[in-house]
Amino acid sequence: MKNALRYGSLGLLAFLGFLLWLAPATMLIDPLTEQIPGLRVQTVEGGATNGVASGVSWHGAQIDQLNWDWRPLALLTGWLEFHVKTDDPDIKLAGKAAINPARQRRLREFTGNLRLTELAIAMGQPQWPVQGVADFNLREVRLNPAGQPLAADGVVHLLNLRVTLGQPLTLGDFTAQLTPADPEGVQGVIQDHDGPLALEGAFSLLPDGRYRFNGQASVRDPGNQALRQAMNLLGPPGSDGRWALNFSGVLPR
Repeated sequence: MKNALRYGSLGLLAFLGFLLWLAPATMLIDPLTEQIPGLRVQTVEGGATNGVASGVSWHGAQIDQLNWDWRPLALLTGWLEFHVKTDDPDIKLAGKAAINPARQRRLREFTGNLRLTELAIAMGQPQWPVQGVADFNLREVRLNPAGQPLAADGVVHLLNLRVTLGQPLTLGDFTAQLTPADPEGVQGVIQDHDGPLALEGAFSLLPDGRYRFNGQASVRDPGNQALRQAMNLLGPPGSDGRWALNFSGVLPR
């Protein structure tokens, strides 16, 4: 009986894989545009297992082309998975993206870089006064059907970070280490790399969008009066010359 069930399941997976192999690319893209708010695609070429989407936009962030290839063996673990890669001068993304029957989403071995201005547009915050580049290497990220984080494991480098508060202020480079929280969510630590702003802290992000950051910061060069004046907007520093940072809230949806 067990062998019959095993072979029957493999036969069903093979049949489903055959149907997917014959399906047009629109069979894959159309459901995604319905399930992911703000996702738009101008043209689609190829098949569901191997294709190209051009003119992709998500909440205003633009990608010239998105290429995908089906990974059929992932069906054995209950995931419909594709290797995806962008072809765009400003947004470089590559890795494995998957969805399961519960509509959870997963990214694995996902690398790339994008400008923070593009990320802010995608998050619905086009006036976000932070500039720079996010360079990331993510072993795994899991999202619930609403696109909120269930877990994340990897590293994100924030390069040439700048803020525009009346005048451009350079903050430097930073690294954020991400690990899964218990039972769900993301936690991590952030550290600077000897730039104008000395920063260290810990953060958490829950699936419902609630976040918390606790840390401390200081101006590395005492002569950097512009950055010191900007930091004074947070109040006076402590006796050690550092500002205590304690932020919490809910990310916009």
